[in-house]
Amino acid sequence: MSASASESPKSFHYEFETLKGYFAQSEDSTDDSNFDFIKEEFGLLERKYEIDTDAEKEQGQWRRFENLVRDLNKKSGEGESVKVLFLGRHGQGFHNVAESKYGTKAWNCYWAMLDGADGAIWSDALLTEVGQGQARDVNGLWQALLPKGIPPPETYYISPLTRTIETADLSFKGLDLPHDKQYRPYIKELAREALGVHTCDRRKTASHILKAFPHITLEPNFSEPDVLWEADYREPRSARQYRLSRLLDDIFENDDGVFLSLTSHSGAIRSILAAIGHRTFELQTGGVIPVLVKARRVEGPRRKPPKEPSSAPPKCREPPVGV
Repeated sequence: MSASASESPKSFHYEFETLKGYFAQSEDSTDDSNFDFIKEEFGLLERKYEIDTDAEKEQGQWRRFENLVRDLNKKSGEGESVKVLFLGRHGQGFHNVAESKYGTKAWNCYWAMLDGADGAIWSDALLTEVGQGQARDVNGLWQALLPKGIPPPETYYISPLTRTIETADLSFKGLDLPHDKQYRPYIKELAREALGVHTCDRRKTASHILKAFPHITLEPNFSEPDVLWEADYREPRSARQYRLSRLLDDIFENDDGVFLSLTSHSGAIRSILAAIGHRTFELQTGGVIPVLVKARRVEGPRRKPPKEPSSAPPKCREPPVGV
């Protein structure tokens, strides 16, 4: 595994496709506003697969699904591969509470630029007790499904923001995992939320992150200061889409694993779903969506979009009233 936040264009990129018919969340008929991924056990559909044998039919849905995915990989053509990504949104953070308290319009034009207010801190926000509970619920789901044959992640990718590291720790620590698939969090700079303006999306220094979470691994070339966050420029959607697509390029190029976990943010996951041709599917804080993705390596660099104006609204000079 390797990657950095470098803007150097690579001589290749990947084209992605969501393979439908395996997870309920990928189906157009599934209502994302009331879908309970815990109750639905990550949404894996009960069905037969073409490769099922009489012996495999007794193995359970998750084991048969793993057999199918690995068989798809074996049959993939040159430059093609298939992976299952467990995309997890961090649990509720103090910035989520603040946005609800002040309202989205006021949050975006005033409060999000502050480090905190009214006794709360949301710069590189921590999880609330509710958010911690949401992550523990995910841990409980993994505990319940591991004996049923769900394949544990082979790599645990995480955004460098504190709330995502906390979420991944609470989601995966303490699980009875195979010796060769232990929880080893790997930090990826490009897995972050939209960059700039909002202090909740400004990460701490590399040395601070390592001191707070000594069990993590930072990717190569991870800078000491946050060089991506700008106080006066909010990353537009097109730039975020390009950044998250580059993250996928890196993962599919350098990680031979098939079942991977990525703990990130709502906007980042929204961009990933768009990049892989998945339907829009909104996640609540703490939500997880698995996707079966087919990738094909294409020669030539990924097209970088032109720089657009900041996506942040004009700043308010004082706290807005009644908005």
